[in-house]
Amino acid sequence: MSQPWRSAVPSLLMLVLVFAWLLPGLVGHDPWKGDESRSIGFVHSLLSGAPDAIPTLAGTAMPLNPPLFSWVASGFAQALSSWLPVHDAARLAGGFFIFLTLVFVGLTGRLLYGSEHGRLAVLVLIGSVGLLVRAHEAIPQSALLAGFALAGYGLALGLRHPYIGGALAGTGIGVAFMSIGLVEALALLITALLLPVASPAWRTHTYLKSAALLVLAAAPWFIIWPLTLYQQAPAVLAEWWHGYAMGRFAVFTPAGTLGTTYYLTFLPWFSWPAWPLALWTVWKARRHDLGAPGISLPLLMFVSFLTLLSFTSYPREVNALPLLLPLAWLAAGSTYTLRRGAANALYWFAMMTFLVIVAAAWVYWSAFDLGFPARLSAHVHKVQPGYAAAFRPFMVVIALAYTLGWLALLVLLKRSPQRPLIAWAAGITLAWGLAASLFMQPVNARMSYRAMIADLEPALPQQGCIASQEVSEAVRAMLDYYIDVRTVPSGEKNAGRCRTLLIQGDENRSPNLPQGQWHEIWQGHRPGNRSERFYLFQRDAVVAHANAAR
Repeated sequence: MSQPWRSAVPSLLMLVLVFAWLLPGLVGHDPWKGDESRSIGFVHSLLSGAPDAIPTLAGTAMPLNPPLFSWVASGFAQALSSWLPVHDAARLAGGFFIFLTLVFVGLTGRLLYGSEHGRLAVLVLIGSVGLLVRAHEAIPQSALLAGFALAGYGLALGLRHPYIGGALAGTGIGVAFMSIGLVEALALLITALLLPVASPAWRTHTYLKSAALLVLAAAPWFIIWPLTLYQQAPAVLAEWWHGYAMGRFAVFTPAGTLGTTYYLTFLPWFSWPAWPLALWTVWKARRHDLGAPGISLPLLMFVSFLTLLSFTSYPREVNALPLLLPLAWLAAGSTYTLRRGAANALYWFAMMTFLVIVAAAWVYWSAFDLGFPARLSAHVHKVQPGYAAAFRPFMVVIALAYTLGWLALLVLLKRSPQRPLIAWAAGITLAWGLAASLFMQPVNARMSYRAMIADLEPALPQQGCIASQEVSEAVRAMLDYYIDVRTVPSGEKNAGRCRTLLIQGDENRSPNLPQGQWHEIWQGHRPGNRSERFYLFQRDAVVAHANAAR
């Protein structure tokens, strides 16, 4: 093999691993409950004629986040409308942003530590437990990650090419702002501001030029959408600013739950195995190298964002996804300094963990689709009654390919400093490949609202409005997406005029009905799930007419 081809093999194998990790699960299943259903609801509203500048969900202006992801996802949906449904196209948009994230994470690793460390940073990131499911959802956080990765790359590149680096960093900050909002963009701005304080590498006139380009590149992202929204709907802009921009800070929402301890308690599993490797890198650099670019940039980015997150309300794990990027960069720097005992421990832990996962996956697949072992099969079908067992040869072949490929990798993988990271990232890829090929349909039966909405539809009135009470945004979005039904939330003025009322609750709590004579005409839930139960009520036309006359 010639030298150019020999040097290209690791990069080609890395690309195969990335696509084997990224592609499964992006298409072929319904929108799932939670953030993804809500995001697809925003995309559906755009495609149905909602104003581009006003985030709209099921007919209601709802400025949870700026609309960058919805814009890109709707573009994917329009371009792929002949081949894919909207929800699959939107998920591909999320995959596109995740791919960009991996590219810029790799490029930043190369700049901070050297050529081979780019691949190592990508290995750490795709091996992070907290990213696995979220990377395959149609959610705006995928665009946020791309913005963070681009900003980090721009700040690192600015040391060599100040104008290009500054422009890229500013663009990344703007993308972060237009994806989620103010907190994330502010963390990146604080990082850029404090870099000269933390490291002499950025304490130069060159960085001043880069910072000036950063401001110029970021400014349009911060100005154009808010200005357009102000011109079209100033009340919606005010709602976004007070409720979802400044309102995320705990000082402005005293009733919210502060995130100070939440993120520290769940990060150990969420960022495994990045955090112990990153901690080792910082520990090794504690005396003389904390000001080095490879330490100061990711460490400052991590601390700035974690500090801001700690003072925000209503903490959620999805908010912490950007923390994985600086941890991946730091972890990549530890690979060649990690002690042999620790490296071997991580390798054997990865191998044993995923051997257990492989065995369990095939046994549970057999129970789901082949009915053997019988007792386990009876149990899993009792837990998930909405799933129709079927042998799917193509998906089984894919699962076999993942399993055999991983086993071959274990045999061929030679002892090296990179071996633990390769083994772990390949194991995570194997786990996701098995989940997407063998268990996508059982999970889809549990997580999708399609069956529940299909059961509800015949009970809905042909005419007249439908009020909703405590119905989640995800359910309202899916009602609009599947059957073009837009409910009127109970807090809105027109809700009292509706004869029909949909209530979301659970089996342990009776629905709290408003005043009037109501009678139940339907109730249901997602197959196999009783944590959510839906009730449909109707009342006399005389009462509804009296409310409408008020």
